[in-house]
Amino acid sequence: MVNYPREIRLEQIPGIIYEKFKNKSSITCYVGSNSASPTASLEALTDGIKSDSPKLPFMKMVHILMQGPIPYIEEGLQDRVMTYSIFSGAQVRKAANEGRAFYVPCTLANLHSLIGKYREFEPDLVIFKVRQHDYTGEFSLGLSVEAMHTAIDHADLVIAELDPSMPFTQGQSIIDASSIDFLVVDERVKPVYDLPGPDFNNLTPEERRIGELITKHFIRDGVTIQVGIGKIPDAVIATIREAKFKDLGIQTELYGDGLMMLQKADIVTNRKKRMNQGYSTTSLIMGSKELYDYVHMRAGVQMRPCGYTNAEETIRNNAPFISVNTAIGVDFYGNVWADFIDARHYYSGVGGQPDFIRALNDPIYGVPIIAIKSVTKKGESKIVHVHPQGVSLTASAYDGVVIVNEY
Repeated sequence: MVNYPREIRLEQIPGIIYEKFKNKSSITCYVGSNSASPTASLEALTDGIKSDSPKLPFMKMVHILMQGPIPYIEEGLQDRVMTYSIFSGAQVRKAANEGRAFYVPCTLANLHSLIGKYREFEPDLVIFKVRQHDYTGEFSLGLSVEAMHTAIDHADLVIAELDPSMPFTQGQSIIDASSIDFLVVDERVKPVYDLPGPDFNNLTPEERRIGELITKHFIRDGVTIQVGIGKIPDAVIATIREAKFKDLGIQTELYGDGLMMLQKADIVTNRKKRMNQGYSTTSLIMGSKELYDYVHMRAGVQMRPCGYTNAEETIRNNAPFISVNTAIGVDFYGNVWADFIDARHYYSGVGGQPDFIRALNDPIYGVPIIAIKSVTKKGESKIVHVHPQGVSLTASAYDGVVIVNEY
């Protein structure tokens, strides 16, 4: 007999956490991420923290990129709750630079190790979103698998927000009902976050030139690609579409509108991949409502944990492989940085960039490309003599990265 989770309302969350952990002074909570951020549950939790009734243990909130408001980073709550962010957007970036949050450098391939058994951030509690299948009753992690399976397996308390707005994705996004202790069923649950699709028709001349150079020199029929999200990766996708390549494969950490467009156009077929042949693999999906409708119940796009999508073995076994990412800056020695502007100005995180770069450090497997405009919007060079002192690097001289700019 399946142990079905107990259904609760949002306002019950603080009391449930208190009853489970009232004998602990501190707990770690791992939070579902990206477009599937469980905002309503986090708001309810923060209300409980603020009210101090019941008095919750000190909470360490661990996650990668979040969408929507993140209420617990509010100034003045740090004696009761602290953020440990592995990849950040604007809200956490501001808090970290003001000393109200911590940045934890970790690549996506190693994320499961950071939160695994007996590790520093092994979770006591997990909060995330799920979508339930209309016919089978199964639960899907939908848009955000990343390291959720590891978090769920090690947590003492698992709270899932039921969200019918989220697509039911295929692959290793499925979790059994008995893994969930409490299911938040509440009309106040906020829908998943959708973002405008890229504007492929209004690329700058520099962006288009970078895309053309990469397409001309590196893309061939049958290659497997990983392309990040942003203006320059969008330019690469636009020029791939125009060149009408055949039988490309996708094996990525983040699947967005551009990759969907290539798959819809039958440029991506995944026929030539040696692993996961016949379907695109990703650990995260983020983009437009059209994208979410496309991936719903689609066997041609399947989810895997980031420990798999970003693993060296997986990447190399899908050779020839082309990885395209961008960065904040590069220097004459071949060093690349993407998480800091300088030692005092944190920006985002290393993400999965180093995973793909290191996996492709031998040309027999493919090429890791850093695509970057030569100057910032302020006219300052992104290519400098030496990298800023004190910043972490996503690539070094020995990684064999190809740097592509508009020249």
